[in-house]
Amino acid sequence: MNLNINKILDMQKEISGKVFNLSDLTREKTAIILVDMVNGFVHEGMLSSPRVVEIIDDLVELNEKTYGYKKIFFLDEHEENSVEFKNYAKHCIKGTREAELIPALSTSAATIHSNTTMIAKNSTNGFHAPEFKVWLDNNEETIETYIIVGCEVDICVSHFATTLKTYFNQKNLNRRIIVPVDCVETFDFGTHHGDFMKIISLWEMQSNGIEVIDHII
Repeated sequence: MNLNINKILDMQKEISGKVFNLSDLTREKTAIILVDMVNGFVHEGMLSSPRVVEIIDDLVELNEKTYGYKKIFFLDEHEENSVEFKNYAKHCIKGTREAELIPALSTSAATIHSNTTMIAKNSTNGFHAPEFKVWLDNNEETIETYIIVGCEVDICVSHFATTLKTYFNQKNLNRRIIVPVDCVETFDFGTHHGDFMKIISLWEMQSNGIEVIDHII
């Protein structure tokens, strides 16, 4: 089967060109979800990627401008015998630097806030973390918009965003899920081509009702 590059470019056009104004949202009804911005996916370790380093400035900017918003920081964290290591190289072992939030975010007053919840997760999909289930039970009636950022866009971000969207669909709740392109990334490794996988995953999320935008102003 031959891949048609024009089809890929068409998909990229479909997900491009939209900018969103944060002031259009109500702070008390909005949550920011930052996925896996830990050292093990950014600065060190077998799964770290220079591509993810490139979104740090945009993430810091978004984190600062949403000071006081309800936020979740998902932190990938595993025991030595994690079954996930059958599919991915060993990473983010509990108690190591790899499992810690990157310094650019961890030292910010916008992160160290009473509305911030830190949730460790043992799978690619933070939705299944027990602490998130508790948070969702306490907030799903009031939070109407979820802005999801971080890495990896085609794995952890996509899994969480799609599960969250389908969860609300099942309950017939109209909730907005927003993913800014400049605040999500993935990695290059072997046949896993970062640019290609980013386009595919963003297009797929958009086709499932998730709002894909270029940037939040």
